[in-house]
Amino acid sequence: MQFLQKYITMPWFRNQRIRYKIIMIYFPLIFVPLFVLGFVSNQVYTNAIVKKTIKNVSDNSSLIITRITGMLTNVESCANMLTINLNKLIVEEPQSQGSSETSLQMYTQITNQLSFAMLVFPDVQSAAYIDANGRVFGSNLLMERNQELITSSEMLKQIDASSGNNIWFPMQQRNYLTTDSQEIVMTLGKRIVNIYTGQKLGMLVLNIKESSLSAIYQKIGSIQDGSYFIVNERGVVISSQHPEDLLHEVADPTLKNWITSSDNTSDLTSFQHEKTLVVSSDVPSFGWKLISMAPLVSLTADTRKITVLIVFIGLICLFFALLGAGMLSQLIAKPIMGLTKHMKKVKEGSLDIEFQVNSEDEIGLLASGFNAMIKRVQELLTNINFEQKKKREYELALIQAQIKPHFLYNTLDVIYTLSEMGRARDVQRTTKALADFYRAALSKGRETITIEEEVRNVKDYLSIQRIRYSDVFTFEFDIRGEVLSGLIPKLTIQPLVENAIYHGLKTKGSLGLLKVTGEIVAGKIKIIVSDDGVGMLPQRLEALVKKPESPEQAVGYGLRNVNDRIQLYFGDDYGLQIESQPGQGTEVTLWLPFQSEEG
Repeated sequence: MQFLQKYITMPWFRNQRIRYKIIMIYFPLIFVPLFVLGFVSNQVYTNAIVKKTIKNVSDNSSLIITRITGMLTNVESCANMLTINLNKLIVEEPQSQGSSETSLQMYTQITNQLSFAMLVFPDVQSAAYIDANGRVFGSNLLMERNQELITSSEMLKQIDASSGNNIWFPMQQRNYLTTDSQEIVMTLGKRIVNIYTGQKLGMLVLNIKESSLSAIYQKIGSIQDGSYFIVNERGVVISSQHPEDLLHEVADPTLKNWITSSDNTSDLTSFQHEKTLVVSSDVPSFGWKLISMAPLVSLTADTRKITVLIVFIGLICLFFALLGAGMLSQLIAKPIMGLTKHMKKVKEGSLDIEFQVNSEDEIGLLASGFNAMIKRVQELLTNINFEQKKKREYELALIQAQIKPHFLYNTLDVIYTLSEMGRARDVQRTTKALADFYRAALSKGRETITIEEEVRNVKDYLSIQRIRYSDVFTFEFDIRGEVLSGLIPKLTIQPLVENAIYHGLKTKGSLGLLKVTGEIVAGKIKIIVSDDGVGMLPQRLEALVKKPESPEQAVGYGLRNVNDRIQLYFGDDYGLQIESQPGQGTEVTLWLPFQSEEG
């Protein structure tokens, strides 16, 4: 409440119109609560969604880990079962040695055992048994290829050196003891010994496909627009929904560092320039981590919809609030606005009016006083012809004085910037150009100078601006010799050039061309200031050309001042013509009577 009281007692607020005061009070009363509501609700919904997602992802991760652990346990159970069955087959039911028929029978029985085990344990993709003589028995003929690589492989050496326990080998691609050399598999190896004597019988190799692990992610609650993958303790991806990431380190260094060094189970941070929710879960016995990632933008999609809905509702409420403020202003401010309009007409010179008084309230009293004042003013008009002429001369001098400080401010700003940059030589040149400019602008007190002096003055101005905007524009002059002797109110071309630089070329984005031409046409001086800048929209051009109903509605202060000055000097037949096309540029034509100093 104290803030509102302080707000409505500020000078700038007191100077506003009544209708605007009503709207400016209504606007924050509606907008601020809606903004706070939208912001707070967005934060609350986002935090709630993140917490709920973390819980859901953690639960899903637990199910995935349980399924993966069960799959790997099944592979170990398969190995144990095959150990027992192969012992029965080889030890308890010995075959006669030497005959090819017996060898074929043994090969068939062992491969049948392998195939049967894979039927019982479907998680096993392929299996092979290597006997003590190095002969390979595969569940698939592809498992038996490249036998020279099999017998010399480091993997079999590690299995052979074990005491019969299960050995897991990491995810890898290899061209032996697999059905596909391009497929990534995880392998379980086991040394099979005689359960009675401990004598080595052979080695067993069981493969499980990486795709079998990654298939679990789709089956158990995958995050929308998110991803799951498993990394080992070194940050290498061993299972993922994206095959191109397999057997490579995590691509994002920040994410890799978070995975390998952080003990946190969840975090909401930026990875690869995108806010992402990351949840980490440990896979027991293997030193793996199951990582689940979900972009925050996808998690908060519903929140954004709610925010948009709140904004939409807020805009509707704001519309009705402004509508109510308008209705209130009609009841309270309409009589005042009517009186104000009559006052504006008086200000514009129309004194043959009278405000109709329909009430005896405060507005009625004001209207009566206003009508009396108008009558008094009409009585005094016959005595102020001379004062009116002086007033016009004063307005002209005032317009002239308003242009000069504007240019001085911009130039001093350039000098300050150059001095900050240490460009002392450019400071000297700019200061010299400024002195030359004002020497010409003073013109020994004359209000009109030759066009030659005005052009020299404009060139001094452009030399200053070129130092500041060297990459914005270049300029050309093409003025006929007979034009240079003509007279012109000083500081007439310079505002047109300044307007072209600031509103046409500065915002173009590339080097532009400013061109000043002059010639005599039908006894009149025609000076054109053109640029190839951004141009103006038709609405802007119409606002410039159209005479404003009030000073508050005026557009293009500099151009209008130049036009008014020319018409004050020479009459309404002279002044400015403006043509512009968006994206092509603007052309301002200045018409003057041809007058020389001799004339």
